[in-house]
Amino acid sequence: MKHIFVLLLASLSLTGCTSYQWVKPGADLHQEDIAETQCKAQALRDLPPNTEITGKYTSFSKKYNTKNTSYSSSDTNASQRRILVKDCMYRNGWTQVETGN
Repeated sequence: MKHIFVLLLASLSLTGCTSYQWVKPGADLHQEDIAETQCKAQALRDLPPNTEITGKYTSFSKKYNTKNTSYSSSDTNASQRRILVKDCMYRNGWTQVETGN
């Protein structure tokens, strides 16, 4: 049982090391940057950020008689926008490959 846990933990830690790059025959890194930026801009136009409050934290200081409140937020459209960017890149002839960094 202990070995299974160690293997599971090791495999999960390795998944975070994988990175990807867009490639297209005859294209260089500069062209990749331009294409991805254009796709990201289009995705933002099609699906603008939708920021929602996801958490609230309030702290009190008796010494200074103060109350501080902070909020956390997230963009509920972020994951769908990433899908739009990928779709745009694929439609324009780009392929995503694993670089293994």
